[in-house]
Amino acid sequence: MTRPHPLTAMSERQWAQAWEDQQHVVDAMPYGRGSWLPNVVEARQWGAVRWTSGRPAHASDTGRAVAESFAVLRPDVSDPAVRAAVVDVLTDRPPVVRIAGVGVREHQIQATVLGAVGLSVVAAIIAALAGAGWVVVLLVAVLGAVGGAVAGASLADYQFGRTKAAVLADSRRVRVITGRYAPPAWIRLVEATTRLEEISARDSDPEGDQQAHEAVQGALWEAAGLLLGSSDHTGVQVLAEGVERLADVHRG
Repeated sequence: MTRPHPLTAMSERQWAQAWEDQQHVVDAMPYGRGSWLPNVVEARQWGAVRWTSGRPAHASDTGRAVAESFAVLRPDVSDPAVRAAVVDVLTDRPPVVRIAGVGVREHQIQATVLGAVGLSVVAAIIAALAGAGWVVVLLVAVLGAVGGAVAGASLADYQFGRTKAAVLADSRRVRVITGRYAPPAWIRLVEATTRLEEISARDSDPEGDQQAHEAVQGALWEAAGLLLGSSDHTGVQVLAEGVERLADVHRG
């Protein structure tokens, strides 16, 4: 099967299925999508690509989803847990419910319940020990539940965001390139690596595949470092040309 987009290693069928799944998520949101956008995170040999589009059905038909970000793993990082963590933090799951126009995600629900119950009980006990009447105790318990719910959800969201950011901020193992700011040389480099991955999937030479994989991984890691550290893209252009030649050799 051919590829629906020059930057994806997915086949047309995989691409269409991925975006169809996102369309089902949108259709299942009776409370409205809000600010959440359908997204697909594609794991690659060298890292992952996060694709985003506000129109998943259109994306599956035309291949015009946006490559929002590229996460490149350091060449010697082989721990599956690191790869899984990168894919997980790039994936933006939809809110499971919307309350007063605010989307509530799965990680916030448990913290909301625990915060509401905990602060409600504590507030009620303090009010009772202070000699307040049952009406005041009940009122304090309700206010404590509201305050605990808000505090629990906020704390969970903060911690969740911190944990996600920490994975992508680990520059010793991951380098992230934002798609909308990526120069043409970077796009050429990713296209060439995609061609190599497509060729290696059909190739029966494991040793040649491994050498090509190592070359690609090193080129992407170095290119990402150059982009993040300098506005001069000459080095990235050189790396792109090198990987393009490598792809042409393997194709020929």
